[in-house]
Amino acid sequence: MAAGITVDFDAATQSLSALNAAAYRLVGTASCQIDKDGTRYVCRLTAIGQLESESLRTRYLELVTDENVREELRKKTDPIRNLILSLAFGSLAAKSASQESEDMP
Repeated sequence: MAAGITVDFDAATQSLSALNAAAYRLVGTASCQIDKDGTRYVCRLTAIGQLESESLRTRYLELVTDENVREELRKKTDPIRNLILSLAFGSLAAKSASQESEDMP
């Protein structure tokens, strides 16, 4: 069984939300405690099963990287997603308003 390991990140360049999301994706495999120590986020990982320390560390780093990419994509696509949603809901509202006016005597 793997002993607890520590992985730390610079708080100026790493978001806490990505660390939390990566930790959440490890649920069932490992527990993760994230603390802020000055300008660093310190993540203490403890495997639940037979996962080796280096494998756990590597998996967590992969998940953090994945979450960072997701955050960047979300930032880039939010304006387009919001436009699509506003057009879709605007269209639904217009249809609803026209149906209500047709239903009135």
